[in-house]
Amino acid sequence: MSPLPVGLLCAALLAGSVALSNPFAIAACAAAAGALLWASPPPRAMYVWFAATSALLVFVVNPFVSVQGLTPIWSGPQIPLLDTEITQEELVFGIAAGLRLIGSAMAVAAFVRLADGDRVLAALARVAPRSAMIAALASRLLPTLEQDATGLAMASRSRAAQLHRRRPAAALAAPLVGLSLERSLMLAEAMEARGYGGAVRTRTPQPSMNAPERLLTVIGVVTCAVVAAAIPLDDYRYYDLLGDPFTTVGLATAALVGLAGAAGAVTVRWARRPR
Repeated sequence: MSPLPVGLLCAALLAGSVALSNPFAIAACAAAAGALLWASPPPRAMYVWFAATSALLVFVVNPFVSVQGLTPIWSGPQIPLLDTEITQEELVFGIAAGLRLIGSAMAVAAFVRLADGDRVLAALARVAPRSAMIAALASRLLPTLEQDATGLAMASRSRAAQLHRRRPAAALAAPLVGLSLERSLMLAEAMEARGYGGAVRTRTPQPSMNAPERLLTVIGVVTCAVVAAAIPLDDYRYYDLLGDPFTTVGLATAALVGLAGAAGAVTVRWARRPR
């Protein structure tokens, strides 16, 4: 998909996860980002596992490193450099911090899975062409090396090479480096033949946005406006005592962000539907 509509919606969810303070609004941002990631193409499990384990770690560690809150729930033995008194405020703040991490991680993951990498680099090339070229070469380096290594391994096994041993496997490093150097020279010659670095720089024509991408752009703009309006109005507090989360701003923001996430996920599914 085009990076503009996906980037608008993911940026709004990322900003809401980081800057909002009402727990319902943060949870809505995390749920919306999770819905977008669910609608994106696989693989998705590694992003979910990373976000979930990181959030769980933050939730477990926070009560023992934070010394705040006036509503104690449990008091443990005195341990130097460790707070063993767990308060209600610390638990709620830990839940909110975990949701922040889940929302931000899944928003970034949804952008990575949905946005077309070539179109992202093409957009970057308009601002920083040399940096875009380095990023494009680096993004293709590892897959190309994997293909070369696979071919070399298959050729070696056909000659009865025992690649499970260290010395025969290490012998493949030299031809792999040689292939990489040869490909770099061919790439430099091709870039020179196409006039790279000349006075006039050309751009690859970009396809126009289709109906799902236009709809997703509208959803992203609305979500950005909702989050931008809610950030200065959201004054929920965690310490020293918990504030009231059932505020008009918090509930309205959570509802609108949740609807935007659901609409965005449905739109992404529509865009991915085979034609």
